[in-house]
Amino acid sequence: MAGLALTVLASCAGMPGRSACAYFPGDGACARPPISADTSGAETATARIFADDGDFAYEKRFQALLAQSRIDALDRSNGTGRFGRNWRDVHNDSFQRTYRALQRLANPLDRTELPPASGKPGESHFTGRWRMSRQTLYLDATARPSDPKTFSFSGLQARSVEIVLRQAGNTPLDIDGSCDGPLALRSSARSGTVAAGSQFHLSLPAAGTPVSLFPSEALGRCDLRVSSREAPAGAPLTILREETADPWITALDSRYDRCPVPDAKSLEALDRAFYAGRWLSQTCALPLGNPTLLRKSRDGFNAKVEALLGKTLPDSAFDKADPELPLDFSDAPKLRLIYLSSLEFKADFSGRIIERLIRYHAARGAKVRILITDVLEREKDDAMLHRLAAEFPNVQLQEYRWRAYRGAPIDEQISQLHKTHHIKMLATLADQPGRSRVIIGGRNIHDGFLFHRPVDLTRYPNLQQYGKTDGFSLNYYSNWSDLDVEVADEATVATLAAHLSTVWLRDADTNLSRPFSIPVPSAGRSSPGVARHFISVPYEDGHALENYFVELINAARRHIQIVNPYLNPTPDLVRALDRALARGVKIDIVGRIDLKGDIGGSFLTALNRLFVEKYGDHINIREFKAPDVVLHSKIMMIDERLVTISSVNLNNRSFFHDSENGMVVLDPAFYRRMKPVYDDYLAHSRPVAANVSIGWAYRLLFSGAWVRQAF
Repeated sequence: MAGLALTVLASCAGMPGRSACAYFPGDGACARPPISADTSGAETATARIFADDGDFAYEKRFQALLAQSRIDALDRSNGTGRFGRNWRDVHNDSFQRTYRALQRLANPLDRTELPPASGKPGESHFTGRWRMSRQTLYLDATARPSDPKTFSFSGLQARSVEIVLRQAGNTPLDIDGSCDGPLALRSSARSGTVAAGSQFHLSLPAAGTPVSLFPSEALGRCDLRVSSREAPAGAPLTILREETADPWITALDSRYDRCPVPDAKSLEALDRAFYAGRWLSQTCALPLGNPTLLRKSRDGFNAKVEALLGKTLPDSAFDKADPELPLDFSDAPKLRLIYLSSLEFKADFSGRIIERLIRYHAARGAKVRILITDVLEREKDDAMLHRLAAEFPNVQLQEYRWRAYRGAPIDEQISQLHKTHHIKMLATLADQPGRSRVIIGGRNIHDGFLFHRPVDLTRYPNLQQYGKTDGFSLNYYSNWSDLDVEVADEATVATLAAHLSTVWLRDADTNLSRPFSIPVPSAGRSSPGVARHFISVPYEDGHALENYFVELINAARRHIQIVNPYLNPTPDLVRALDRALARGVKIDIVGRIDLKGDIGGSFLTALNRLFVEKYGDHINIREFKAPDVVLHSKIMMIDERLVTISSVNLNNRSFFHDSENGMVVLDPAFYRRMKPVYDDYLAHSRPVAANVSIGWAYRLLFSGAWVRQAF
């Protein structure tokens, strides 16, 4: 306990596993904690947390988030705070001093909004070291066995770096080589360090514990050779420090923005909520331009195809549903970076087409970053993605899985099964002007967002053949109705990609992400036709998304229109809806009460019915009833001039457990474009009666707050 307190904010402390700090205690990345608790009792509330001369207001905001994260870690490790006893009951002087210091540093989090800081609007870059970096290098002896490969690891903002070597094939591998700086190794068979320039040998079995490499701060390059019994000559593998080798990606990854905020006194309530600085990670207000609304399923999928291929697939390609159909790459853009973030990336028609398009760009040197949720990937999905990453190490894969601390309460242990990565984005950054694209919304890479029924893929044994199931099954299939929005403005695409980089470069142990912006005062006025993108990691940002949605609902004066399949709002959102109704705001909701076909559909249906039972006489609730189609869109529109299109479900999980993202648009003209989309949902819905039937077992089950939070 005392040891944890003394190294209170070091990413190396209090986390499961062993980090590079254990191997390089004198390394600058490990020796200087980003926030140090002064064990002599000296005041630390105004301590600067980073050695560089970055923007102090930004640092102070980040400092508060880091301090709160470390308070949470101390509470978990010592059974204090929400995990049990009062922290004052821990009779340890170092712990007491540290806890008080952290509370002072985290104190700004008590305010929902961030007041504008001094400074001028604009773009800046942050390189202070604060996080644990962990990346996975997938290896397979049969994956292009003789071709040279290059893998880039990011030490940007990292206090320590771990590269996990993971076997993606079935053949044992031998790895030989040397590095230009000290390297620590850890495997089930050995641990130790290798001096700069010294030769070393590693064996990676076909199955078993992965091998971890911990490059020192001085290491910039390793030259290795990967061989096997089937390929004894081996293939060269170069490992490079990305922030040194690629200044362009470093600039993108280190970016943060100072957002001009109009004087709040001159703004109406809804405008104030839109422009306000908050703990939620947001971009500045961006010019909206003319985004494309992707309502139809084929349009949504084809937008992704066109961003990568340069043209769309004809209707005949969908009618035949052949994942190996010929693809014409003659108009494909030359891409520098591809970001694909999704809840799922399935090995089906949709996934195979996208994988083939990514493979094309990877072979031409594009960096590819894929983020998905590990718990929802099945064996065939893993095999497809792992082989892609093994053949092209410039394709990097992050499979999100949240892990509870040892000894965590039962609700946290269970939440390991349902905390998911729910951020949806495809961003393609091209070399040629006008060819970059970003697509956000609710769709995943899954055939259920493209085909009414499962297509026959039995002739492709490596792809999924779905069943039509209900309940808890990862082989579930439903046809989902959803909405995406596509933006082609170059500056906006780059901004949203940089915003997603804060999640890509999150702390590997806590999933804490770096904030993307801070507010600064502006002499200008608010203007229509602007949008902001947000990213939420609710268990690390103090439920900032929940606070934001409460503010938006509180700002409504006339009308709230919602399209959302899940109606299980948090207690704070329930109170906000009650306040809106009390002041005469009309609320209309198009939902899908019966969620048969979704994972755990019967449980979700019961929760929706509880909402209908409470609000059926006060809110105009309609059920989307397109035949055999499950509603999946997440839209909220307020007072005919603010629109949100996002991944956010109106349930506890989105605000307590799942990472989310979305676009918030302040523009009456954009609302008018969205109104026909909303009207189409209305046309395919029918009124819901308040007198619904709910079994006593479900009432009892959902009387527990932590159970409702799981859904």
